[in-house]
Formats: sequence, C-alpha cells, structure tokens
Amino acid sequence: MLWWITTAGYLAILVAMALTEVFARWRPHRLAPLADMLDHVMRLRTTRVGIIAAWWWLGWHFTFAVTIQDVL
Repeated sequence: MLWWITTAGYLAILVAMALTEVFARWRPHRLAPLADMLDHVMRLRTTRVGIIAAWWWLGWHFTFAVTIQDVL
C-alpha cells in the first residue's frame, strides 16, 4: 500500500514538472523554461562549483553511507 502511495506521489511530481515546462515553453514571457534558467544560473563560476559540490556531497552520502541494520 505504501509503495503505491509513494509511486503515485513521485509520478504526480514528474507530471507537474512536465506540465510546468510545457507551460514555460508555451508562454516564455510569464515563466522561464528550465534551460534558460540553468543558462542564467550557470554563468557564474562560483555557482557551478557550488552545484558540483552539492551533487558530490549527495552522491557520497547516498553511495557510501553506512546503513542502519537491526541487531537481533
């Protein structure tokens, strides 16, 4: 049951993201498309380094994190 709720939630988020991108491409004067926002954000070297550091941190913690196991 919980798996279905979680999956439905993630699918709802993906659909909302896709609809937002379609709306942004349809009316770019009201909402900037994702590519335009990323182009604007990635102009500064500091931002690029910060984004790389954030992805590295997330990847490190999800890849090499010690999992908690139940001790019987």
